[in-house]
This record gives sequence, C-alpha cells and structure tokens, in this order.
Amino acid sequence: MTHAVAIVPAFNRADTVGATVTALRTVSDVLDVIVVDDGSRDRTAAVAAAAGARVIELARNRGKGAAITAGIAASGAPDVYLLIDADLGASAALAGDLLQPVALGDADMTIAVFDAPDGRGGLGLVKGFAARVLRSQTGLDMAEPLSGQRAVRGPLLRSLQLAPGFGLEIGLTLDAANRDAVISEIAVGFTHRQTGRDLSGIAHRARIGRHVYLAVVARTGWPKAMYCLAASLLGRVISAARRVPVGHRGRRLGLAARARWRRARRLRLPRALRDLRSRRPWRRRTPHGS
Repeated sequence: MTHAVAIVPAFNRADTVGATVTALRTVSDVLDVIVVDDGSRDRTAAVAAAAGARVIELARNRGKGAAITAGIAASGAPDVYLLIDADLGASAALAGDLLQPVALGDADMTIAVFDAPDGRGGLGLVKGFAARVLRSQTGLDMAEPLSGQRAVRGPLLRSLQLAPGFGLEIGLTLDAANRDAVISEIAVGFTHRQTGRDLSGIAHRARIGRHVYLAVVARTGWPKAMYCLAASLLGRVISAARRVPVGHRGRRLGLAARARWRRARRLRLPRALRDLRSRRPWRRRTPHGS
C-alpha cells in the first residue's frame, strides 16, 4: 500500500476548501490531508478542520511555495505527495488518476491537464513563456506547464528547494527534470475557479507572471529568461496576425463602403437643396468687350 499525503495550500478559500478536503479523503492511499492556511482572513482554517483536514496556519500570507514547503515539513516521510489547489471542490476526488502512475513507479511526477477553458481566462502569455522555457531547457513539450495539481514521489520532492510564490510549478518541473525525473501529463476532469479578464484577474495573472519569470531567472539566468520571454511574446503576435484574414477584411470593408455609397445616393435631399439643384447654374459675368 502506498502512503500518500495531500497538501492543500489555501488562501481565503472557505467557500471551497471543505468540499476539496472531503473529496480528497475518499481517494485511495491518501492517509492524511494537510491544509496550509496561508494567512487567510476568512474561516478557511475552521472549515478545513471541520472537514477532517490537519490544518497548519501561517501567521501571514507567504505565498504558495512557502505554504507547500510548510506542508512538506509537517508531513513526515510519505511515499507520494499530492499537491492540490483548494478550489477544486468535489472534483478533487479524481486525484487518484494522478496518484496511480507514481505509486506504480511509472512516473516520478504527474501533472494534471485540465479541459480547455471556456474563454473567460487569460491570454496565455505566461503559460506560453513557461512552455517555451521547458522546451528549451528540458525538451518537454507540455500542455499545462503551470498546473498546480501534481503527484510527486516523496524523496524527490523533499530533495528540492521550492521556488517562492507562484513560481512553484515552473521551478518544480525544471528542478525535477534536471534530476532526470520521469514527468508525464495526464488528462483529469478537475474543475476550478477561473480568473476573468477584469482588473483583478489581470492583476492576479501579472503576479503569477512575475513569480514565474523570477523562478526561471534563478534557474537559467536572465539572458535565457529574456530570450524565452521575447520569443514567446513575438510568437503570440505572429500567431494572432496569422489568424486575421487580411484579404477578406479588405474585401468586407470595400463591400461595406459601396453599400454606404448606394444608400447615400438614395437619400432624398431637403426641399431647399432640391430647389437649388434644380436651378440653372450661375454664369460668371464678364466685362463687355473682353
């Protein structure tokens, strides 16, 4: 039997952490669920404890990387860790799909791939940057390089220095690949809350992007990070430009202009203008004998 521990970092997630903990406790081989309350200002800790989790409370918000580190320190020495976000709710019961390949020794780390977003998410700039870094540094071509839902062999995770904040995932993948770990992505039907494209969503993604960039700089150096960042931005611009049907757009604009001109010719002029147009044009008077 595999001894697995689920670590759930949570910040102001009283609305979903209870359902997430309840679902994780139904996963086979998960013997302990640890919720790290990362300085929440709501009832996250109380709700998690009521659902049956072991709760660690941080005095202030220290970020996702520090929360996972605190959970590892309190976990003992399990065979496998499940890293699960607090907003998965009841869908966290599917975490066994991530756990099984690691428990069987087929992979050192598995990463969940979510279903395609419904269009409310971001533009994919940070994810594209992370994917390019991983292709360049490790040869991995990943669909979800920043997915936080993972199963990791215990000895491997305990041997790594985790990146702070939201740089956790990209740092974890780079460090594990440098240890020649076997990393695989698995499609799992998790559902989670998506940040929109309003100001708060943009600010949240900007923080993620900053943390991801700093984690990459710490592991590859800033020249490599800057190259990957510029290349990913240029790739996005080129990809967007190729999707714009320039020829069709010009044709549509021409048709619209001609239609407006035809409508304008059919307009009935006001009476005063019609009267003026019906008169004979004035002739310029010239002096006699000219």
